[in-house]
Amino acid sequence: MNSVKLFLDTDIGTDVDDALALAFALNSPEIESLAVTVVSTEVKLRSRLAAKILKTWSCDDIPVAAGRADTFDNRTVFANPVNQQGVLTADDPVPPGNAIDLMIEAIQSHPGEVTLVSIGQLTNVATAFSQAPELTEQVQRLVMMAGAVEHERKIEYNVRCDPAAAAYVFDLPVEKILIPLDVTTRCKYREQYHTELAGGGTARSALIWQMIQAWQEATGRIEPILHDPLAVAISFVPELVTLEPMCLTVATEAGPGVELGQLIVQGEEPNARVAVDVDVERFEMLFAERLAR
Repeated sequence: MNSVKLFLDTDIGTDVDDALALAFALNSPEIESLAVTVVSTEVKLRSRLAAKILKTWSCDDIPVAAGRADTFDNRTVFANPVNQQGVLTADDPVPPGNAIDLMIEAIQSHPGEVTLVSIGQLTNVATAFSQAPELTEQVQRLVMMAGAVEHERKIEYNVRCDPAAAAYVFDLPVEKILIPLDVTTRCKYREQYHTELAGGGTARSALIWQMIQAWQEATGRIEPILHDPLAVAISFVPELVTLEPMCLTVATEAGPGVELGQLIVQGEEPNARVAVDVDVERFEMLFAERLAR
């Protein structure tokens, strides 16, 4: 079986679905995790959380690096705070290295093989491709959990955090698969599966359960929505979703009838394949089974 060489860029630590996505990837034999980079505010803290998960999975050889804590166009930062730092101890140091350098190096070391999965704001991705334009010919595909097309919520968090970065990335001449709110909001880590994880009896299950509990306490919510794990799943089970080609642009300024960070569907040549439907039952069962491993 040929594994997917996956590079994950995440804003882990705010919504717990980032931690769930990383654990899901590590528990999936179809995936070879190359590296994890961190974006958004408090990047050193977020990188420690990613490294904590990798260490708990005995995957210390997978590099982690903190990336940009600002925005692509130096606009005022918009981001929610970290709420899962309580799982960290003094034995969880800040990983060394630079996320942009790591992303460029990983893609260039595996030309035509890397699936870059972005599950946070797109600042790191935009910066890496602007610094090394040749990456457009070297990356295999880009999978993004980002945006909303026909969802009642016009603005999705990852795009709103850095609209300029999203606009830059959407214009890149690379294969792009977009996983928007239209499909992710239908998928949850149902409460019926929580007991199995909570009683798993391993350091791995205990860590993820602690992160879920911290998120529950901070938000008052019970069932995590599986935004980011769905993006990871599409990297190796693309048939979970129905994809349609679309041409999308990002509103980098608010205007009449248009909000900052809104995706706009254009009637031009498609620049991405967009998930418009998802097999909810199949994905939720796959995720719950893998997480409980």
